[in-house]
Amino acid sequence: MPAHPSPLVRLERHARERALEVAVVERSGDGWSSLTWNELYRRVIDGAAGMIEAGVSPGHVVVVRVPTGARLVELELAVRVAGAVPLLLPEHMDPDEVGRLLDDIEVRLVVVDHEGRLALLRQASLLDAQLFECDDRSWERLRAMGLERRKRQPDLLAWVDRARTDAASGAVLGLPREKAEAWLFRPESSGMLSDLRGDDVVLLTGEATDRFTAVVRDAHLTSGCLLAWVETPAELEGALAHVSPTHLLLDHVTAKVLEDLVEAGRVDGAPWHEAPRDVLDATSARVAEARLSSRERKLADEVSTLAPWWGGRLKVLALDGRVHRTVSALATTFGFRIGRIAHHPAVRLDLNAEHLVVPVPAPAVVEVAAATSLPRRGRGGAQLDSAFSLTP
Repeated sequence: MPAHPSPLVRLERHARERALEVAVVERSGDGWSSLTWNELYRRVIDGAAGMIEAGVSPGHVVVVRVPTGARLVELELAVRVAGAVPLLLPEHMDPDEVGRLLDDIEVRLVVVDHEGRLALLRQASLLDAQLFECDDRSWERLRAMGLERRKRQPDLLAWVDRARTDAASGAVLGLPREKAEAWLFRPESSGMLSDLRGDDVVLLTGEATDRFTAVVRDAHLTSGCLLAWVETPAELEGALAHVSPTHLLLDHVTAKVLEDLVEAGRVDGAPWHEAPRDVLDATSARVAEARLSSRERKLADEVSTLAPWWGGRLKVLALDGRVHRTVSALATTFGFRIGRIAHHPAVRLDLNAEHLVVPVPAPAVVEVAAATSLPRRGRGGAQLDSAFSLTP
């Protein structure tokens, strides 16, 4: 049995109890955009019904290849609410390995934001897969299809939820392995993520295909907290200033360079200190109870000018990697806790054995215009259709 209620049940609860509170925040051009829990819920259920209308059934696999951010969150949840399995593949996987993995499972839909993201899939036959180019207009049209389907079949998603009661629904990732065949696995973890609450503000860094970000996204769905998500270390400082997180969760890439980011940090547009390395070393020495000179004690006191860089209300810092002495000393000095997220060992998945495709009951018969169908890929290894979009 799944450890948590289904994605649909969790979404419904947050849409009911936290409707106007912000669910997701992301960078948008020079500013920031957000979705409330009610907005996210509506977009997800309409997107899920739209996928079902396009031929996705519970148990099917949907490959999702879109950038980090709110759209990825929406699509991943829509796939899960539709009863399907979201599959995310790291960009650095070998295309031959990707082809082998995908040819062994029943992929029904491939979702990309532009045609270039199909390069990783070039060795996969994808005989029965449809292709969906998910730009803003196409995503809107797919959701409109879903809304119409829900009007004709109001119990659609509840039926799907019951049909998948005992099935795991979390995202599945590709796992490249040195000197061995790649696997598919579903990331799981234990630790501080279970402590997240609805009033927490989480700032996450990392790629969508990283196991660290995958488990955090599921914890976000469980807790109902606010999630701000950026992909690269370069985006961290601006995000800290904008969202003022209570929880800062850094993937292995950002964790490795955190000390450098702190040293080069700026507060209100200016360096936080003229000699930041000296201040950080003095702070580490003081926390370690080393003997300090008067100059070093003065420098250690001046670490207070770094406090605003963290956003002003940080309670927990969790790194997907080693916690270095300087970072530990800063946590002690500023009073935030170092949280732990322990990844469970990866278990190889056989998706064909795990999931039985369940046909969805048809709605009342109505005449649907041909233009609402998702374009299909040719069979038998034909080339990808370059115009795979809902847009005319």
